[in-house]
Amino acid sequence: PQSDERNAEVDEVIFYFGFSHVINHLMCTSEKARRKGMEAVRSIPSNRLLIESDVHAQEDVALGTAGALAFVAQVREQPIEKLSDDCVKNGLKFLDSVGLQLFDQQKQ
Repeated sequence: PQSDERNAEVDEVIFYFGFSHVINHLMCTSEKARRKGMEAVRSIPSNRLLIESDVHAQEDVALGTAGALAFVAQVREQPIEKLSDDCVKNGLKFLDSVGLQLFDQQKQ
């Protein structure tokens, strides 16, 4: 976008909600906590959703992210490819909102 358009978009407050398999599922030890966690995953609009790996070692990022993506797709009863596409768009929009313009060819 042109700088005026971009500034208008950035002035809008944008919140995203990130979910990871480790934090949002494995740490919910009771059935009630798991149910509430899954309700939270389902309640977030697709255009505000991000997926996190929640790991510390770089070599574990791909597996951690894939696990979170599979978990969230299952909970939302959504095709994993659609969820992945939505999260990529959301991530790029977020990065653009903080001044990091990456992968311009993927924005659409």
